[in-house]
Amino acid sequence: MSERAVFLDRDGTLNRERGFVTDVGELEVLPGVPQALGLLRRAGFRCIVLTNQSGIARGLYDEARLARVHEALQARVGHALDAILHCPHHPEAAGRPYGTECACRKPAPGLLHEAVRLYPALDLARSFLVGDSARDLLPAAGTPLRTILVRSGKPWEEHLAELRRRASPPAHVAEDLPGAVAWILGGLDGECGTGR
Repeated sequence: MSERAVFLDRDGTLNRERGFVTDVGELEVLPGVPQALGLLRRAGFRCIVLTNQSGIARGLYDEARLARVHEALQARVGHALDAILHCPHHPEAAGRPYGTECACRKPAPGLLHEAVRLYPALDLARSFLVGDSARDLLPAAGTPLRTILVRSGKPWEEHLAELRRRASPPAHVAEDLPGAVAWILGGLDGECGTGR
């Protein structure tokens, strides 16, 4: 049986955008996020985070500290996340362990491919990708995923313009994750938000 998923950016979508979250004390979950994730889970969606974490490549924090941040995030959203997949690389951090080009740093689709390997029953045609930047949504290019740009993080007008320039406009623009989830769930009767 196929499964539906909502793939989620982290910073600016689940928690407040503040540059690098280097420890648990800097993690601030945005209003309504735990409740929105709970609604998705009750509707049968897997919730999978795809996040660039170049602070590891830059030496600002390590994998162990990131794991603690993600443990705190899971606790604060009621353990509603099926997986949190991250890319630690950055090509400009030359000479450091993760200072390299990679296939997993968004907008490359590597994290999305990893999620599909983890959950092979996922049906991308019935799934969604939510984020606050063009880089977050471009991994869906060439897939049947529907994308939602949220206005709760980066300057959304610039990112909407970039997506349109790349011929990858979002299916919907929402104020925040609760708004995105309302749009997704509101379209379920017509098979998952086919409107714009």
